[in-house]
Amino acid sequence: MADASWEQIYKLLEPAQLPWNAGGPDSDLARLVKAGAIPPGPAFDIGTGPGHDAIFLAQNGFRVSAVDVSALAVALAKTNAAAAGVSAIDFQVADLLTLRPAPGSQAFVFDRGCFHFFSPDNRTAYASLVGSALKSGGLLFVKTFSDKEPPGVGPKHFTLQELQESFAGPFTVVEAGDSIFEGPAKAKAVYALFKKA
Repeated sequence: MADASWEQIYKLLEPAQLPWNAGGPDSDLARLVKAGAIPPGPAFDIGTGPGHDAIFLAQNGFRVSAVDVSALAVALAKTNAAAAGVSAIDFQVADLLTLRPAPGSQAFVFDRGCFHFFSPDNRTAYASLVGSALKSGGLLFVKTFSDKEPPGVGPKHFTLQELQESFAGPFTVVEAGDSIFEGPAKAKAVYALFKKA
């Protein structure tokens, strides 16, 4: 979707109506952080939306940068962060693929529902960008729509194998499985936690 399309969605819908608004942190993210599988460090939240995941990470000791292509999304995320008493998140309005994070600057990259919107060519560019941004041993979490979700308009629906193969090479799979996107629609999802060599 073009930037204008995202802005239009945020103009038309109340925050609680946004299909991707879980109202709190992603359950898989929260579980992995609480279990110590994702230790605190510099973290990058891709497609931050309402900002709940960035806020959760900041509250759990991560130094968070968060990006979204929608200025209205970032404004909402900043409002939610302020309401939660979190002021240390570096929110940015940008197209992810135009960003150039310092190589090896991130210990953790989180993507809940952004990757599946990219075209195949841009998915390759995304994997390269994320691979460069992560330090050796850094972790990448990606959650996408599942192929078990009924077909229709929207982003690509991935099999679990397809998601894992999208990051083959510099990444190994730590954990992967079926899940859902919390929020109004409860869409079926697949996720994977990867570790950079």
